[in-house]
Parts: sequence; C-alpha cells; structure tokens
Amino acid sequence: MTIRDTLFGDLALLERVVTTGGISAAAAALGTAKSSVSARIGALEAQVGARLLIRSSRGTRPTPAGERLLEAGRRLRAEAQAALAAARGDEGALAGTLRISCPVGMADAVLVPLLASFLAQHPALRLDIAATDRIVDPRQEGTDVAFRFGWLRGAELGLVARRIGTFEGVLCAAPAYLASAGRLLRHVEDLGRHAWIGYAGFGGERQTLLLTDEGGKRHQVALTCRVRTSSAIQVRDWVLAALGVTRLPLMLIEPQLAAGQLVRVLSQCRFDGPSLYAVYSRDRLRPARVQALLGHLQSRRAPRQVEA
Repeated sequence: MTIRDTLFGDLALLERVVTTGGISAAAAALGTAKSSVSARIGALEAQVGARLLIRSSRGTRPTPAGERLLEAGRRLRAEAQAALAAARGDEGALAGTLRISCPVGMADAVLVPLLASFLAQHPALRLDIAATDRIVDPRQEGTDVAFRFGWLRGAELGLVARRIGTFEGVLCAAPAYLASAGRLLRHVEDLGRHAWIGYAGFGGERQTLLLTDEGGKRHQVALTCRVRTSSAIQVRDWVLAALGVTRLPLMLIEPQLAAGQLVRVLSQCRFDGPSLYAVYSRDRLRPARVQALLGHLQSRRAPRQVEA
C-alpha cells in the first residue's frame, strides 16, 4: 500500500473531527470548507478500506478501525516530536504521551509517588494510565509499559519483564474467620485445611504456596480456593468478610492490621513477597521517554519496597 504524502495531516484532521464532534465543527475550527474536510476523510477511509467515523444526531465518534488509526496517529506524531528533539540535541526534554497500564489499587500505593517525581522532571511529558486488573499485553493494546504486581509466573514470548522492586507479603485472616473456622492455624500443616482466598494470577482453583518455617525448612502447601478473583482489592475485601485466609502485600492491608480488622497468621514463617514488574515488548523500538521512565523507576525506592 502506497502511503499518501498527506498522511500526517489527514491523521491530524481525523483527530480534529473527533475532538470537535463532527466534520462541520472541524471545518469551522480550521477555517476551511466542509466539503474539503469530508473529501479528505473519505479518501482516508478509502485508503484504509474501512469506515473510520460513525455519524449520528448525537455527534461523531470513531469506529473500532478509527480508534486504532487515531491511536497510531498519536504515536506517530509523538515519535516525530521525539525525533525532532533528538535532532536538535535536546533529548533530555522528553515530550509526548506515555501510555501505561497498572493493576487497580497498586497505582495509589506504589506508582503515583514514583511517576509524580518523573513527571516533575519532564514538564512537557503527558501520562495516560489505564488502571485494570486484566493482564495487559502491551503489543495488543498500544501500551508503552504494562505494570504487573505479584508473583510473576514464567515468560511470555516477545515480552520483557523488568523487576522494579519487591515488597513485603503477609499471610492474614479476619479474627471472625479464625474464631468460626473450628480449626487451629498455628503450624504450616494447618494452612491447607483452611479456606483460601486466591488471586487469579497465582493459578487456578488449586494453588501452591512455598513457605519457610522458623527452622529454615521449606514447605509446599496445597491450597483450595473458596473464592478466586483477579483483583487484589477484592482479595482484601473477601478476607475482611471473614471468608478465609490469604496472602497480600503489606501495603494494601496496613490500616486493617492496625485496626485489628485483620491479623497476621503463621507470622513465624517467611515467603517471597510480591514484585512490581515493568512489562514491555522485546521487539519494539522503545521511545526515549520509555527508556527514561524505566531508568527512573530503577533508581528510586517505592514506598514499602524491601528489595530492588
């Protein structure tokens, strides 16, 4: 497919049509004829081979193909800005939009302080954050960096997972659950007989926890989930509801531990805490802003971080 010389301008025009709410509004904002704007959008749709806009009485919005093209256009413009900055020799002046994803709840506890200091260093940089508990593939969703928090299992083809830091994990339960369970929980062997509130990132309905007791002996405990969820916040809520035992990052339950709503169990045992990973494409050329963010994160200690 031959790329039109006007592609950059056409992509910018498509963005203007969407942001202003229609072809007429875009034409008025640009001081040009509506027929000219309509013809250029039509030519762009013909080149793509798909409709890019849906027009209705409520305005104009992009089709799925239009959304993908708009996203690509934003990235192309950002890369062009970065290339111009590099040519001028001011690579330190990062610009454009950095798109990241992160688990719900973790942004507040860990990422916001780190990202705020990064943005303070680069006033021309914008940040677009998608908070989701889904496992995001940055190659499929146009994300520069997907942050994952937990106990990462295995490698995914074509992706790099860079560990930013490790945080203290806690085994805990609600006092009401322990009072009603009818089973002691004093030794590692007791844990497998209790209801488990599981995080989907750790496996299916049957999960395994590796613990080291006070004597240095390692134990592999098989656990059956009473509740299994993809949200760490929901794991906390279910254990607060006195439905079972779980493991969580300390940062998520410090207030509840202090208030006595949750208590530590098997505190004499140790296990590997969760880590924060930055996941990005192995094959993709990483913009300078992504490289700078990764360097910044690894040069700072996040709140409650116990290991880099």
